[in-house]
Parts: sequence; C-alpha cells; structure tokens
Amino acid sequence: MNRKRFLLALDLEGVNYVVGEPYKGLGKGSDQWEIARRQGAKEINAAAAALFAAGAERVTLWDNHGGGNNVDPADLDSRIDLVSHSTPKPRQYFIGDYDCILYFGYHAMEGTLGGVLAHTMSSATLQFYKWNGKYIGEVDMDAAIAASHGVPSVLFVGGNIACAQAKRAVPGILTVETKRELSRNKAEFRDNEELLAEIAEKAVEAAQKQVPMAGVTFPGEMQKSFKRVEDAAAYLEKLRALGIKAEHPDDEILGKDGHTVVSVIDDIDTFIKCI
Repeated sequence: MNRKRFLLALDLEGVNYVVGEPYKGLGKGSDQWEIARRQGAKEINAAAAALFAAGAERVTLWDNHGGGNNVDPADLDSRIDLVSHSTPKPRQYFIGDYDCILYFGYHAMEGTLGGVLAHTMSSATLQFYKWNGKYIGEVDMDAAIAASHGVPSVLFVGGNIACAQAKRAVPGILTVETKRELSRNKAEFRDNEELLAEIAEKAVEAAQKQVPMAGVTFPGEMQKSFKRVEDAAAYLEKLRALGIKAEHPDDEILGKDGHTVVSVIDDIDTFIKCI
C-alpha cells in the first residue's frame, strides 16, 4: 500500500443508529449525541484497524462535530492520533500532512428532502451555500480544501442520501451506507457488525484507489444564505473588513436579498475565510 498517512474526518449525524430529535441539532450532552459519539468511535476504529493491518504508518482522527472533542479517547484504538482543538485555526490547516482523507458521519446538505439531520455548517443559522450557482455541502468544502493541498478524498461513510451527494461532490469516491434515510428524524439502520465489516473492507480498498481531485477553480462566486438578516449583515461586514469583495445580491422584488451574501473568491485561503 503506497499511502501510509491517513486522516479520518468525523462528523456525527451520519453514523448508524442516529436520527436526532425534531427541531433540534445533534447537541452535545443529548441522548442522541451519546449514541452518536460511541457509534462514531466504532466506525472509526473499524477503518483504523483495517488500515493499520494493511500497512498504515499513521492514522489521525479529525473529530469535527460542533467544534470537536466529541469522541472519548478511551473508546478509540490507542494507535489513533487526534487533531488538537485547543486553539481555533483555519479549517483543515493540517491537511498537507496526509496522503488521503476519509469521511465518517457526514450528512446531507441543508434543504435535502429526506436527509437525516440535514444541514450545512449550522442548522441554527444557515440556509445554504452555493458555489458558482450550485448548492454545496460540507463534503464539497472539505474535499476542495484537501485537494488544494494535493490530498484526495477516497471514502465517504454516511446515510444513503449523503452518500449520493458525496459521489456528486467527488466523482469516483467509494461510499459505505450506514443507514437508509427516510426523513429528517427517521431512518432504517444497518446491522452494525455487517456495517463495520464493510467499513474495514472499503477503507483498505479506498486507501489504494486513485480518485480524481475534487478541487474548485478560481475565481469563483460563493453565496452564503442566513436564516436571519442580522446574521447576514454581520457576515457581510466581516468579509469587507477582511478586504473580500462581497454584497447582498439584487432581487427584482426585494431590491436586495438581505438573507444572502455573495462574495468573489480568488484563492483557497479566501474560500476558507468565506465558509
């Protein structure tokens, strides 16, 4: 196996046995979060053990749900390294240290009919992101950032709808479906032993698969739409303070769409700032 250094990115909504609660995100301390973080550790461990057995030198976990620190390190394979969340830094600032990235527990994007706990970055404040007029979700963003460092995205483990969106974001990526998504808070779950065995098998297959880089081409236009106009106004002010060209888009009825901010992006660093 040529690849030796693996980054495993873990969100939580997409793991087996998790559907959340109506009108709520997957908040820390909730019963569903407890289920999710323990199941997430099992799915990560299954992949890591298989990768180590196949010759991996380093497997690192980027636990990124809600700012990190979800999985109990005691639940993890002791050989797994952890990305530190002690100081806020740019998204995936560490990505260049890895040969490829594998995604676990990611979910469908905001507005997806039937997607379990579907959202993009924040279920509380955001409506959508678009890149050059097309909806994008969290895997689109993370795969683009990884690609800018020459790191391919090779495996996506999540619900069936989220897997379909990942394949659109990264043509050629391998997927493992953790559950059949039926609505925001309803799904049919997999037999867990069968799921973990498939994750182990696909992780090793993905580690050796050549997948095209899922980058973005600059310059480009990002739209970020908020549920409240006050949040959109604060975001617009922040971008302008950073010297980023941004504006509320024109609308034939509203004059300006106060929920949405459109920014012109020339490079990956600005892309990350606009997330």
